[in-house]
Parts: sequence; structure tokens; C-alpha cells
Amino acid sequence: MKWTTLFPYCIWEIWKNRNHNNINNLDNYLDIRKVIHAAWEFTFFTERNPFVEKTINVEISWIKPNKDVIKLNCDGTFSSKCRRARLGGAFRNNKGDWIVGYHKLCQAISPIHAELLALLEGLKIATDMNFIMMEVETDCTKVIKLTYENNSNSSDIVCECRWLMHQLKIPVLKHNFREGNMVAHLLAKQATKNVSTSKYFYHACLPRFVEHEVTKDKNRVCNGIRSMSNNVCNYLATMGNTSALKTSAMPM
Repeated sequence: MKWTTLFPYCIWEIWKNRNHNNINNLDNYLDIRKVIHAAWEFTFFTERNPFVEKTINVEISWIKPNKDVIKLNCDGTFSSKCRRARLGGAFRNNKGDWIVGYHKLCQAISPIHAELLALLEGLKIATDMNFIMMEVETDCTKVIKLTYENNSNSSDIVCECRWLMHQLKIPVLKHNFREGNMVAHLLAKQATKNVSTSKYFYHACLPRFVEHEVTKDKNRVCNGIRSMSNNVCNYLATMGNTSALKTSAMPM
């Protein structure tokens, strides 16, 4: 990214943050990730012929969290025919060991609503179990944008997710590809077998239908390779995508 692109966004966000703090009598710090993300988004959508550039291969895997950190992976899928969502999520420690998982079939109005419901349920469980040192992964970039954007018109569910994240000392919310989020995806698929839309299913022990994927994740097995432009890779890196971040940091 060019400095001439990044610098105006830095000044703009500093000015907005200062005014917001002064008006509301707050002392919030500037989120530098938001600045970099906005600058990369501008570059991606305005650069001439961004898709002509050479593509790069990104190896995708589930990355273990740091020591003493618990990672939540969540996923939600939506069926427009029956207006239902399938939610799934799993908590694991820094060794990749299973802590608890969940899945549920429920009503929803859109795919993004389903993804937010999956995140919300995971945050509720984390709050109940007093998981403080956490990071959260989703394969939906829009969930991350909605959660971090300063928008007074945010929906109730987004506001509730933010409140729970505040209660949990603001866990890191990251993006991962579907291939790196397979355990949560399989749990969401399992919700199809639920008869009731009012019951959650919790798994204190590792379920057999995700055992193979959990073992692969513990051993850092590559779950797939995606080809993408350098701009797309950098954009996803600003979303906390560890696979994209490692690739974008490599010398070209």
C-alpha cells in the first residue's frame, strides 16, 4: 500500500476519534486495524485493473491460539426456503484440545443474520463460562465489519454482540476461510438433524462427527489452497486472517 493512500486515512480517523471523544467525554484509543482496513478497501476498489496482478497461493489451516488463550470458531448457514438458520461453534485451547461445542436450528431472516446468531450464542457461552482471554474466528467478513463499525443504526443483535464482547474484555475477532473453519461448519450442518428450533445442543465431549477435523487442526494439516490477488490477500490480512497475513508478509 502507498503511503499517500494510508496517510489521509490516518489523519481522518485521528480527527474523527478526537471529536468523538470530546463530544462524548470518552477516552477511546484509535483502532489502527480499522484505519489500515479502510485504506486497503479503498485501494482494492479504486486501483486500475486490480485483478490483472499476479495471483498468490494461500495455504489454509486452523491456527492454534497463543498460550492461555481460548479460541472460538463459529459458523451460521441459512436456508431461504424455510427461513431457518443452522448455527455451530467450538471452543478449543492453545493445544487444539476440545473444550465445548454447540449447535442449534433456529429462525432467521438472512445469511448474515444466521452468522451473527452463531457468534452471539458463542459469546453467551463464553460469558457463562467466564472465558476472558479469547479470540473468535468466523468465515464471514461482514460480521467483523458490522461488529467493529461505529454505526448508530446497528441492529439489536450487533449491539448485543458488542456488549458481550465488552464483558469479555473485547476478544479479538478474526476472519478465517471456510476450510479453516470446518469444525464449526460441521457442527452447523449437524443442526439440520434437530427436530426442535427451541433447543440448543451442547457438546462437553468431542463429538465423533468432528473428531477427524479436530485432529487435523491439532496437527496443523493444510485444509486447502486458495489463489487470490495480492490486494485481496492484504485486505483479508487486515481482517485478522492469519493464513493471509503470513502470505502477505512473505517476500514476493
